[in-house]
Amino acid sequence: GAVGDGAENHEQLMQRVAVLTAFEQVGGSTRCVEISTDYAKERYAFGRPIGSNQAIKHKLAMMWVKTEVARSHAYYGAWALSTGASELPKAAAASRVAGCEAYWFASKETIQTHGGMGFTWEVDAHLFYRRAKLLGVQCGAERQWKEKLIGSIERENAA
Repeated sequence: GAVGDGAENHEQLMQRVAVLTAFEQVGGSTRCVEISTDYAKERYAFGRPIGSNQAIKHKLAMMWVKTEVARSHAYYGAWALSTGASELPKAAAASRVAGCEAYWFASKETIQTHGGMGFTWEVDAHLFYRRAKLLGVQCGAERQWKEKLIGSIERENAA
């Protein structure tokens, strides 16, 4: 880029990274929902599947809702990125925040759904948790992206 455009170019690059990372986070959280649901259907306790317990149902439902919200934001970010829309800063920040929240929550609840097995090397739940934590800080912490999102919304409302 031109001399003096470094900060702007860096910000544009980080917005692209945020949108693309959000898709990886959505994929990870989707897989967490799948393995947790499968486990809840096949694991029996006290003569019935653990998925029939209301607490497990609520965990799975919240995992699914957060994942779908993150998916919607990721699609919004991809649209803004592919069309060069002026909404890209807001879309990138929203997709990043939603992706971080969904993946971290889904990976944490996957460990809880699997119970004692969730902490062992025999179940991949710990891999999803570690990946969620890594992606949560890889291109800036979720808190920083929340501040960018708030700033973007404030600038939009001030105009």
